[in-house]
Amino acid sequence: MSAAILPATARMLAELLTRTAAATGFRAARILLATAATATDGCIARAGVVVVRRDDPLVRLAEAATGPVPFPVAQLSDTALAGIGSAAVTLLLLPSNPAAPQPVRNAGEVRVLALIDPHPGGEHPVPAAARIPIELLDSAVDAVLESVAARHRHDELEHACRLATARIDAEHRLDAADGATDTMAALVRLCAEISGKPVLLCDPRGRVVTAAGYGTRVALPDPAAILRAHGPAHPRRGAPTMVPTGPDSTLTRRKLLAPIVERDNHFGWLVLDEYPAGFADLDQYILTRTARRLGTQFLVQHRIARVAWNARSSLTRQLVRGSGAAEDLAASGEYLGVNTQARRALVYVLRHRTDTGDLERELAQRMEHLLDAEVLSTRGSEGILLLVEADDATPPAATLTRVKTALAQAATELRVDPELIAGVSGVCEPSALARAYREAREVAQCIDRFSEHDRHRILAVDDLGPARLFLANGPVGAIHQFVEDTLGPLLRDEAAGPELLRTLDYWFGNGRSVRGTAAELGVHENTVRLRLAKVHTITGLDVAGHPADQLSVQSALLVQRLRGSTAGAHPRATVTSAHTGNATDRPADELLAAAAGTEERRTA
Repeated sequence: MSAAILPATARMLAELLTRTAAATGFRAARILLATAATATDGCIARAGVVVVRRDDPLVRLAEAATGPVPFPVAQLSDTALAGIGSAAVTLLLLPSNPAAPQPVRNAGEVRVLALIDPHPGGEHPVPAAARIPIELLDSAVDAVLESVAARHRHDELEHACRLATARIDAEHRLDAADGATDTMAALVRLCAEISGKPVLLCDPRGRVVTAAGYGTRVALPDPAAILRAHGPAHPRRGAPTMVPTGPDSTLTRRKLLAPIVERDNHFGWLVLDEYPAGFADLDQYILTRTARRLGTQFLVQHRIARVAWNARSSLTRQLVRGSGAAEDLAASGEYLGVNTQARRALVYVLRHRTDTGDLERELAQRMEHLLDAEVLSTRGSEGILLLVEADDATPPAATLTRVKTALAQAATELRVDPELIAGVSGVCEPSALARAYREAREVAQCIDRFSEHDRHRILAVDDLGPARLFLANGPVGAIHQFVEDTLGPLLRDEAAGPELLRTLDYWFGNGRSVRGTAAELGVHENTVRLRLAKVHTITGLDVAGHPADQLSVQSALLVQRLRGSTAGAHPRATVTSAHTGNATDRPADELLAAAAGTEERRTA
């Protein structure tokens, strides 16, 4: 419908109303249009049509009358004509035109002819109302409304065509971005470019992955805060969610929040910021399509990572078992970027009422970050194996301390159930990994047999020594009885027992040196000798002079430490542990550096 038609129909109706007023002796004439579908087109007002409410007093008056009704407008202020200065009107209800096309005549619509202000001195024009071309006026109103409806349909089609063209263009540009090197960042940048608004990509926990369009004028919002307040608990692929502002919100601008979901996997969120203009029809579409493509990219990357991880896991098992020719292992390692000749420490994480799932991969990735070293992982029938690359420039004792600290830190950060039990081998060559596996597994079994499962327990082979063979394979009941027979009198002596047990711990921790023990305890050397003699008196065991008694007491003390009775124990003999949910306030790198430095000083 040409835009020139609308003024023509409007002028035609306006001219008819002018002639109707002149023919009946009135100053002006108007059409009151009461309809549920309120028209807002300016052409209607120019044609002399006044859109009123369905409950307007003049409309109700015309509906109740059987002919022309004179009415003094001054008696009612809340009328459609009250604002045009009229003194009186004559109302005529226009008949319904059964031939009017839909949707020109809406259900419940009422049309009223209002003749405004008779000329001064003239007769009341009610008899002249019969000369008014009522049907012609009604048809003219139909023509105007049909023209308006046609133009609206035309505008809607034009808008739909423009939107479809813009969507096709966006799809082509998104297709081109799929081949970029940094595909995810390129898609986010393109989404910001097409929409003209800032966009950010965050992971499921609300951490920013990449963003585009943010700068000095518009600050990067906190996606975690948005997700806590508005993120669905179980996001599903679909239309984006509008995140509103308001008195209860910390947001200053609205956001469109789209979940990135593919094959029931939730990979993150895409957020579109309402700046510098309001949201348009294309914004929701481009955000949805970008989220779909990002979901595909995440899924592909996860599959690639899974394949690579499975290959590394297979190589890890071969290294531990010692299977495969060295040349074949080296070739596989070169392909996967793994140095098969590196010295490593083996960590055996015992699975005990803990769903491993992807825990081996998460632990390895977190420890790689904390240690800045390569960590290989694989899963066995009873637990998880981690191979931690050792730095040749770092003493083995310091390496083991860093490994234990990093594992405890990683388990705490990953919120692993408070039952993680791990044994750590010494630093060894690739050819000794099979033996390292047996030793670390024995350490984990010792912890599992004698410890309370209320915290993360991590011990190295050197922490237990040869006694691990006895503890890992001996009857538990007999070992508990052995501890009772050896240390029972000291454990029951509440007065002197704790001090004597602490002295024994420090004495064995200092290589049975009286001088070293006295220096660490801050007492005289003779005091240490007297305490050892008192142990001999109470238990009958000559720990100062008899090697067999020394071995018995040291083994019993080790079982006590595994039980968790470490109060007063020498620091080098204490079980490494960490409670879940109580992460240290110090940065992980600082914690590891401090642990390594402490171990180096002790070694020196």
